Amino acid sequence: MRELPCTTCGAAIPFKSSVTLIAVCPYCASQVLRSDMNLENLGKVAELQEDGSPLQLYSTGTFDGDSFAVLGRIQLKFPEGFWNEWFIDFNSGRQGWLGEAQGLYAVSFKAEAKENLPGFAALEVGRRLTLGGEEFSVRDLRRASYLSAQGELPFKPPLGETAPLADLQGKDDRFATIDYSEEQPILFLGHM
Repeated sequence: MRELPCTTCGAAIPFKSSVTLIAVCPYCASQVLRSDMNLENLGKVAELQEDGSPLQLYSTGTFDGDSFAVLGRIQLKFPEGFWNEWFIDFNSGRQGWLGEAQGLYAVSFKAEAKENLPGFAALEVGRRLTLGGEEFSVRDLRRASYLSAQGELPFKPPLGETAPLADLQGKDDRFATIDYSEEQPILFLGHM
């Protein structure tokens, strides 16, 4: 683990993962970008909304026999409430996301789409898609607002912005999410 001084308040900001690019100071809520051993202040993040999550930074767990630690969180808002995307770092060296909404949990990993991902406007609930060689059905389409962040993250979250997201259900608790927050859609595959 490496610690670097916050560019705003001077407090030590831990960097536990080698892939971390962004960290939020636990003392002053400044979002900082790491480039080598230098930090650039990107401004303060909004206060996290109380959501009753039992998860916390540095919680640990196991998924598919691989231990992980929770290193960061992005808090999103949709019309029915909040959800968290927890950045998890595995002992094996891989990174993933632990999604949490309304008492439901899912672990996912960024995946390379072998197929062209459809545009958000082309999707409708119930439509079937083949992603990563598996068949999925669109179960939810929504726009989410990126509210706040905490801890370490592998990318700069688009805080303050709203992005379309598509959730898809597969067989045996498999699921997929297509994230339209960037110019090219991003595919995540996982298990509920």
